[in-house]
Amino acid sequence: MSDTLRMLTCCTGPSASHTSAELLRWQRKRNREIERDLKKEKDKLRRRQMILLLGTGESGKSTFLKQMKIINGKRFSPKELEQLKDIIYDNIYKGVLFLLQARENLCFRWANGDHSEAAQAAQQLEAYFRDTRVMRRDRARLNQLQWTEDEFLQLVPAMRAIWADPSIQSAFDQRAKVITENFSENTRYYLNRLNYIGTKGYCPTDEDIVWSRKPTESIIEEEIIVHHASLVFVDVGGQTKERRKWCQCFSDMTSVLFLIASSHYDEHYQDRVTKEFRNKLREAMIVFEGLINHVAFRRVSIIIFFNKTDILKEKVASGQSNIRDEFPNYPARFDPFRLQDVQTFMVEAFVSLVNQSTSDPVPMTTNPRVRTTGRGSLSSPSFSGINRNDSGSGPRRTSAPGCANTTLAINTPKPGMPPVRRRMLYRHFTTAVDRRNIETVFHAMQDTVLQINLRRIMMS
Repeated sequence: MSDTLRMLTCCTGPSASHTSAELLRWQRKRNREIERDLKKEKDKLRRRQMILLLGTGESGKSTFLKQMKIINGKRFSPKELEQLKDIIYDNIYKGVLFLLQARENLCFRWANGDHSEAAQAAQQLEAYFRDTRVMRRDRARLNQLQWTEDEFLQLVPAMRAIWADPSIQSAFDQRAKVITENFSENTRYYLNRLNYIGTKGYCPTDEDIVWSRKPTESIIEEEIIVHHASLVFVDVGGQTKERRKWCQCFSDMTSVLFLIASSHYDEHYQDRVTKEFRNKLREAMIVFEGLINHVAFRRVSIIIFFNKTDILKEKVASGQSNIRDEFPNYPARFDPFRLQDVQTFMVEAFVSLVNQSTSDPVPMTTNPRVRTTGRGSLSSPSFSGINRNDSGSGPRRTSAPGCANTTLAINTPKPGMPPVRRRMLYRHFTTAVDRRNIETVFHAMQDTVLQINLRRIMMS
């Protein structure tokens, strides 16, 4: 630039020299403005916390995001409400069809015989399904709403009669005995509110919205401002076909929030490739282990939500589903029908999957030292971490009860080796559809994330 200016000065004389001086002053001023803007942007990015939501399908990630939006005062637009209304209609319709299939698979008979009101209503609904299947497929292909209000309202009496039959109630209670993939627990909630939902001009309430269920097929972001800091939650979808997208979201993430449906311990799905029937909770463990030990997660904090605690509590209390049937390694000292014991087993099982080695040059050891700290109590088990005994036979409890927000720091103290970075894990038991529960957990979680960011800024 200076050579060019000298050439211009030689060619054009004093007037050009004066112009070049003004140009230099303008350039310096503009450079200062750019540097100031870059500094502001850098400071903004340092305050911006990217939290990646991960987990298998139906673990509650989308529900959590909807709660975040509602809790922080964000409203849904009329278009969004119309779409949510359509999703709710479809959830109810498909839920009833699933219950009819489950009743048949479980060989339950209609309470008042094959000519009862419920039986006739079932025939009507099944005929409607056959007659409109192609139409609904076309609407989905064209990205149109699946339902008009009148179409749904004409089915309300039939669905109400079906839900009132004891055999359908029993099918819902024993749904874990049949394949439950794509079946949502919101069916009972919506059918119990059918007198309100099945009316003209229905508009979803906040609670109706958080119960709605639609598989996430695209990356969704929700930004929340907390204490002048930006928390950006990123949901990439939990369906099997969506997991390839997760690796694209690792950069710039400060925390990973992994959601686990704790009530899935007795539920199964069919693998689309191998056609094998697999346990949903075991699938979550496989996904968690593969992701948590990925090199991309070596320097991010891990927050675990054991979600759907309300359904887990209901299942355990009913005495109908023994976790030991699905997990033979369930310890003999634990009662399979005691909530805290079941939760403790789940926490130990997941935490034990974390690879102790968090730095590439350091080899794993068979006797990691685990230090835990925690605070608070959110319907949690008496557990704060794990430790392995010298024989490596398995995890054991290491601290006092009542710790719901747990920090797990794993070290490998092998003599002569460089120190390993501490691996921090935080966990909560949650019910994503319960606003008060999520508010409490969110406040604890945001403190954790902001503290992590403060440490990161001080180190940078």
